[in-house]
Amino acid sequence: MAEVFLADAVDGRGEQVKIALKLMRKATPLEAFHDEADLMGLLSHPNLVQRLEIGEAFGRPFIAMEFLMGGDLRALIEELRRRREAFPTSMAAHVVLEMLKGLSYFHQAKTRTGSPLGLVHGDVNPSNVFFSARGEIKLGDFGVAKSRHANIGPVDGVAAGKLHYLSPEQTRGEPLTAASDLFSVGIVLHELLTGFHPFRGDTSDTLAVMNAIRAAKLSLPEDLDRPLAQILRKALHPGLGVRYRTAGEFAGDLFAYTLDHGLLQSRATVQTWLTKVVGMAV
Repeated sequence: MAEVFLADAVDGRGEQVKIALKLMRKATPLEAFHDEADLMGLLSHPNLVQRLEIGEAFGRPFIAMEFLMGGDLRALIEELRRRREAFPTSMAAHVVLEMLKGLSYFHQAKTRTGSPLGLVHGDVNPSNVFFSARGEIKLGDFGVAKSRHANIGPVDGVAAGKLHYLSPEQTRGEPLTAASDLFSVGIVLHELLTGFHPFRGDTSDTLAVMNAIRAAKLSLPEDLDRPLAQILRKALHPGLGVRYRTAGEFAGDLFAYTLDHGLLQSRATVQTWLTKVVGMAV
């Protein structure tokens, strides 16, 4: 839908700051881009990327957003793979807990008059999870978000998210719920803990990937902690009646695990770790 650039801006105090400038591509439907801009204006949460300003530049509409200099989770995963280092379990749990905090707010978001929006993100994947210089973790890119109670987002029947992180119902073009996003979170957690996608198959074949996701046959490493395995089995169950239905339910089990195993992380430790891994100057 858009191109994103690093740009200079001046804040309300007259100081120069870096921002992320999202410029609409000319082929993108104007209404879709405006939907995302309007939606970001309604949302305000520490675990969601914040909109700063909207307008027009170079003949194209733009959304100015906070710039998160820690980069995204996909780049972090790739850097650790390049080094042949595992993603620490404590950091994996922390990242996913922060994602779930943002999704919990997102799923329960309301209009300014208090009406529930019934939002589903629809594109939860590592490329849409960002790190700030202070160690904050934020979910972004609401371009394909769908509202069950308002005319926002792509029509039903369109699988609009990133292929390898779709839910089974998303591959079938069925209406999405919060549980659809949570399936995608489960894929991210599995990838962080094990280093690979849970439903691999032939990754170059779109239909093969979709069929693997629909079947959701999970084969977990034998050395994976039993509580973590139980969490993944529930998050990645193909049946909506078995899967986590709310972000709070998912977060509760994962938070209990981190407490029981002394794995809780602070923002300061995340910041230090990010600096070590990506060489971020803070």
